[in-house]
Amino acid sequence: MLKQLPEEVLNLWNNWEIRGMVLLSLLLQTILIAFGSRRKTIARNWIRILVWSAYLSADMVATVALGNLARSQGDLSGEEKANNSIQAFWAPFLLLHLGGPDTITAYSIEDNELWLRHLLGLVVQVGVAFYVFSKSWPSGILAFIAIPLFIVGIVKYAERTWVLWSSCSKSLKNSNLFDFWRSYHLKRIKEIGLRALQGNYLRQAYIFSYISRSMMQDLVPSLVDLMLSQLLMSKYSAGGAFKVVEIELGLICDMLYTKAPLIYSRAGIILRSISFLLTFTAFITFEVKIEKHAYSTIDFTITYLLFVAAVFLEFYAFLCLVLSDWTLIWLTAEGGNALTSALYSLIRKLTRSERWSRSISQYNLISSSIESKPPKCLEFLGIDEMMRQMNVNRKDMNGGLQGFIFGHLQKNSLKIKENFNFIDKNFRRKIIGQRGDGVLEREGLLQDLKWSTTEVEFSRSILVWHLATEICYCVDKDANNVPSEYETSRCLSEYMMYLSVMRPDTLSQGFGDEGYLHSLRDLDSISKGEAPTKSPAATSREEVVDAILFYYESYVIDDIRFQFRWKETKSAVAGGDRLAKQLRLLGFKKRWEIIEEVWMEMLAYAAAHCPWKEHAQQLRRGGELLTHVCFLMLHLGLSEQYEYNSFKDYNSLNDYTRGHDLVLPWEEEEYREAIDRYLRGNADMSLSSSNEEVKELKRMVAYKDEELERKERELEQLRSFLVASTP
Repeated sequence: MLKQLPEEVLNLWNNWEIRGMVLLSLLLQTILIAFGSRRKTIARNWIRILVWSAYLSADMVATVALGNLARSQGDLSGEEKANNSIQAFWAPFLLLHLGGPDTITAYSIEDNELWLRHLLGLVVQVGVAFYVFSKSWPSGILAFIAIPLFIVGIVKYAERTWVLWSSCSKSLKNSNLFDFWRSYHLKRIKEIGLRALQGNYLRQAYIFSYISRSMMQDLVPSLVDLMLSQLLMSKYSAGGAFKVVEIELGLICDMLYTKAPLIYSRAGIILRSISFLLTFTAFITFEVKIEKHAYSTIDFTITYLLFVAAVFLEFYAFLCLVLSDWTLIWLTAEGGNALTSALYSLIRKLTRSERWSRSISQYNLISSSIESKPPKCLEFLGIDEMMRQMNVNRKDMNGGLQGFIFGHLQKNSLKIKENFNFIDKNFRRKIIGQRGDGVLEREGLLQDLKWSTTEVEFSRSILVWHLATEICYCVDKDANNVPSEYETSRCLSEYMMYLSVMRPDTLSQGFGDEGYLHSLRDLDSISKGEAPTKSPAATSREEVVDAILFYYESYVIDDIRFQFRWKETKSAVAGGDRLAKQLRLLGFKKRWEIIEEVWMEMLAYAAAHCPWKEHAQQLRRGGELLTHVCFLMLHLGLSEQYEYNSFKDYNSLNDYTRGHDLVLPWEEEEYREAIDRYLRGNADMSLSSSNEEVKELKRMVAYKDEELERKERELEQLRSFLVASTP
């Protein structure tokens, strides 16, 4: 096909095929260096698309470039041989590109599982690079300059493969098991001191990361870890607690998606020093010793750019190493001498404080119903999923929302702390299993409103409460003295709706588009005036709400018929109208306090039941409020994963806190009594469970006996019929 092109085009292609691939590989590496680490602080689509495209293309382009270099080598002479030798000199640079920057080794957590593929690629590509260079082995100094570059390229590629292996699920589980039970187990806290940890966000986040990383691999910490974690976190304000979790999640993100497991170790620092010296030495030697006129000006310029990029890559890696939270943690751990204090202050001034996007996404179902719809043909291509993103807005986190969330979680933490209730795993499960029914039961409204919470799946509950919140908001927004719960409720409502529509995997199992699509269809019908009432077409959210109220006021049904239709229909619009009417019977302030608390319980429920893998995935997308809430709950003891081991837990914690000017808020006798209650409760539950199982077996046997008797009667009737019909 290419032979049919004009000769000028063919010559241009032949001359620039390898050059273009090498320059494209360099461009992709620059994008990954610049934006690889920025994706955890920017929650926009453009950066995800940019990094995703560069990440997928970088290895492919470098591999193809190496293949083209191998194909282009041969027995040449004169100027062509000189040009071929300097192009063969690009092979170690391509190995360097295949090693990737320190800022990103895996785009998603699944990429870490492909370490074996990268190991095979390391062997093959190193072999190809040596073949390319050996075919056009240059004479003179150029061959000696290539040797250190080959070493750096192989080291970089091997680093990436090792980091991917160390971050795969099996390696993480094994390493976290060792770190948690051998390195952590309160040894670090004992060395640092509990008093010293308070107010030191970096060091406390580093300590908490040991608990988090182990629990993310489904390891089970003991109650001593729960008690100590709860004791430390409860000392912070809302802003301080969110700051600790923000740093902790940044450290975990580095461990999962970058070369942090290696570069922040002693071996990593040594390798960084060696690679920087080798690269810089090769660059200076090339600049001083190589005769520019002996090679093509274009090829020499490209080689110079590759050198500059390689040196910049090493320098940028050094800056990332120095200006990281890991360095600050190391400086604070080394003591308080004047030098470390000065370095710490200097680095704090140079580093940026953002570690995640500090914003939350908002999705309004009613607003999206009046937006233009994509053509039907796009549904088959999956583009309609992308079109939903156009209706998503971002809202900055504020101190008021942080204070409300942390205050609610602290109240629940105090509940499990009372009378050592945290020993009882069932009690903890009950607290974190509330998704709106807790506040409704406390206010005496559960019997009337349980149809919208405990009696339906979680996705349907989010839909109906979101619609009810929007209806109440549009009706009440002109009222005077609007409480703070007004905006907080809407913010959480639209955030939970965003998770339901755009991030269903972060919520509990059973989420699908069916209820959402049916509700959207009904809203679209009502807003366009296609409903039986023939109301005017709505063009704003307020007009849609008015149309909903107008439609269902003319369509009155009693409670029994509503309950029947609510269970049969998939749309949540009628339920939203019904729930809004019930909530509007309450006082203005009381109504919004209840709505706010219901949404907070739903948020906590979703955070506690989101799979750990999904939490890890959100770290590369700018972070999610859901993940921060989950880790706050974890460190406040609101988790089912903690297990009671033995009475020695109390003695261990008491030993560690003694001497640090801190005392446990529990007496030993209370602790023993709580353990006795827990063990007796478990025994009663086991006995009750056994009795229930026996009763169930008896019922099954009785049912089988009845079935057998019925079959025998039917058989006897059939036999009698056959005898009677025989002539």
